[in-house]
Amino acid sequence: MLFLRIIALSSLLAISSSCAGTGALRPFDSSLIDNGRPSEAEAYSDFLIARFAAMTNDPQMAAEHYALAIDSAPEKSGIADRALFAALLSGDYREGVRLAERAHALGSEAALVRLTLAVDAQREGRDAEARQFLEQTRFGPFNRMIARGLSAWRVVEAQGTDAAIRYLESGLTGDPRLDSATLYMMGLIEMSAGHDEAALAVFQSLWSSGARLAVGVEAHAQLLASRGAHEDALDMIDTFEREVGHNAAIARLGQAIRAGDRIKVRRLSPDEGAALAVYVPAAALMSQTDDDVSAVYFVLALALDRDLHVARSLWAQSLANAERWEEAIAVLARVPEESAFYATSRGQIAWALQRSGRNQSALAVAAEALQHAPDRGLKIQVAELYRTIGRQAEADALLSQTIEEDTVRGREDWRLFYARGASREAMGDWQGAEQDLLHALALQPDDASLLNYLGYSYVDRGENLDHAMTMIQRAAEQAPEAGHIIDSLGWAHYRLGNYDMATTLLERAVELEPGDPVVNDHLGDAYWQTGRKLEARFQWRRSLTLDPADGERDRIEAKLVAGPLLPAIKQAESDAAAALPPPGRP
Repeated sequence: MLFLRIIALSSLLAISSSCAGTGALRPFDSSLIDNGRPSEAEAYSDFLIARFAAMTNDPQMAAEHYALAIDSAPEKSGIADRALFAALLSGDYREGVRLAERAHALGSEAALVRLTLAVDAQREGRDAEARQFLEQTRFGPFNRMIARGLSAWRVVEAQGTDAAIRYLESGLTGDPRLDSATLYMMGLIEMSAGHDEAALAVFQSLWSSGARLAVGVEAHAQLLASRGAHEDALDMIDTFEREVGHNAAIARLGQAIRAGDRIKVRRLSPDEGAALAVYVPAAALMSQTDDDVSAVYFVLALALDRDLHVARSLWAQSLANAERWEEAIAVLARVPEESAFYATSRGQIAWALQRSGRNQSALAVAAEALQHAPDRGLKIQVAELYRTIGRQAEADALLSQTIEEDTVRGREDWRLFYARGASREAMGDWQGAEQDLLHALALQPDDASLLNYLGYSYVDRGENLDHAMTMIQRAAEQAPEAGHIIDSLGWAHYRLGNYDMATTLLERAVELEPGDPVVNDHLGDAYWQTGRKLEARFQWRRSLTLDPADGERDRIEAKLVAGPLLPAIKQAESDAAAALPPPGRP
């Protein structure tokens, strides 16, 4: 802390000293007597510390020092806005509200300030105040969507369901793609008021249009099952999982329907509905970006509904994306056992432990989670964890069990065959791997990752080369910016002896994936074969600095001494040529 303050103050003094000699006399600063430095230095020091903390993934420290800088900084409201964002990013809702109030008092009109104060007013029942903060002309498109959803649930509580529906209808554009979130909110409001026929009509129109919002699909399936339409509900649930993927709440609903349980429709309170109005856009934002901005909205959603565990799950995922492992684990640990997302959260904890280098702890958590709730989604999560750690036999067993269970239900998931094929290849069972990969390809013939994996496997083995090249080219056409796929295409040309083309493609692959040891290694081989031996050694040395896989380091170091072996195909051609009699001899 002292070191950072010294750096900040040194920077400020350096700037000040550069202005010396201008002839202007500055007023004497009495703070120099008190603490030996000008009063504004403290503000700049705190600001720089906060900026450094924000850039190094420490939002708690950032919030603390932005808050300290507010009073003495020249641009007070801007600093307060930053302090609010950092506080929410660290998960401190109460501190966020306090900082939002300070920012508002300083004249800030920032969207996050207004939304935070609106959420707090809404959860405390201060309707007039919430309405003022949710005035939509002051928001951009994304935050306006959230403000409109919050306003609709505020209207439900203040004026009733019909008024809320009229309010939402007034904002419809007529384009289903733009209106789907609003229409789902209308369906949830109708359902929460007990207007099931109206809710079903809205949900059915959305389903028919291809909309697939998880909270809406869950509500739709609940309504169908509660009215005895079990097969329709199950068909919808299976379609969602096939087209979109696993959702713990929807999967649990499907299990309850198959078990013959009586399905009760969940009627949302205004706060629960408002939480979804924040959560849904935030979840969409998270799926489209790699940053952690969505996390602040998940914190606001949980302030409205602490039992919205799907928001907790995605909040933890955003923390994990920022490699804030301990915070992610702490967030996930608060998901209770009775939640549909308990098993998912334990799988996420296992992944966070693995990615932070604690493999044994990860395996222990995964085993405990499987014992507690051996649902399909968790089995797939844990199987992938086993694959990542190198426990391929356990991964194969879990995947095989899931595939067998799917078969009983008349389902085939190409992703499971793909994953099991990769595990079997890693175990040296190429026959079983090829069978699984071909079956996955038959189920999903246009997936770029699968086409690339199987094509690369063939090339690496020197088999089915024409077919392999076709598959990799198709993958590259679908994903021209995917470095690992361009690497596969370049490596295929290398294996065929097309070294100039291989070099061009592999240089492009390195541009796209500069930190990949395999891609750099491949480019070194291509350089060597085209006579660029100095550059080849540079690439191999670079590959060694990028933490290559076990067993690869010795192979790369050997190439630094003797160069690479000829590709298998070119080696075969060379051997065949050597076996031929010299020209002119029998």
